[in-house]
Amino acid sequence: MEYREFFDIEVVHPVLSESNDVVLVPKNETRKHLSNLGFVVKNTEKGIKILAPMFRRNGDFQPLSEDDNFTFYIYPTSDVTQEVTDFSEIDEGNMILFSNQDLPENSQELISSQVVKEGIFGGYPALGSIQIIGHKINLTSLEQPIKFKAVFGAKSIKWKYYFVSNTEDIDISLESRDNQISFNEVVVDENITDQIINSIQLNFPNTQVKIFESKDLVPYSNKPIKNIKLLQNGDVLINHLPNPRAEQQGIQIIKIK
Repeated sequence: MEYREFFDIEVVHPVLSESNDVVLVPKNETRKHLSNLGFVVKNTEKGIKILAPMFRRNGDFQPLSEDDNFTFYIYPTSDVTQEVTDFSEIDEGNMILFSNQDLPENSQELISSQVVKEGIFGGYPALGSIQIIGHKINLTSLEQPIKFKAVFGAKSIKWKYYFVSNTEDIDISLESRDNQISFNEVVVDENITDQIINSIQLNFPNTQVKIFESKDLVPYSNKPIKNIKLLQNGDVLINHLPNPRAEQQGIQIIKIK
């Protein structure tokens, strides 16, 4: 039997860059149905691909009916994945549904909506599901494998930099190239209720703390914002401040002289 790649699904996330950050798993009914059709499921670096048997006479794929629908669950492999994904448009108890229903011709990005949450794998609930409707794929013009993309959005959060110094009076400021990100200084006084400040002052009572908070929410991303400079008395003290990592909840604590 000759096989050819039928369609490929890629999971796209602005934060996740490693191939093991998410797992794409066919629903049990889909796995059985694909097997009955003679299709083969292969994992890829960013998702999954389906190989289909071809008719020897003309090299075409076998036709699909309206009952040939395929569902795949998208599972995270850590708590961080759930924390950095934007679910603001999804109702409680639901999850994201990606589908090729009403997908414009020549478009790869699946249409997103929502569906009741279900599915657990490795102890983690599904981030979403993907439904590929077989008869919506135009087999007559299929010269190359169909590429589908399930694109997630990233959650946004305000960044906070805490600068800790043994110097009694520190004159520092932040600036970024092309104003990619702007910061306001947070007033630190006896009325502040910031738990991190309280912890620093409790453990290091002789230090001074300066706080800078981003003016706007910053989306989580695996592409860093570069050239955030720390200036002290007008001179560059640090050229590239480290970006808060996803697990740091937008917070960076930096000790300076």
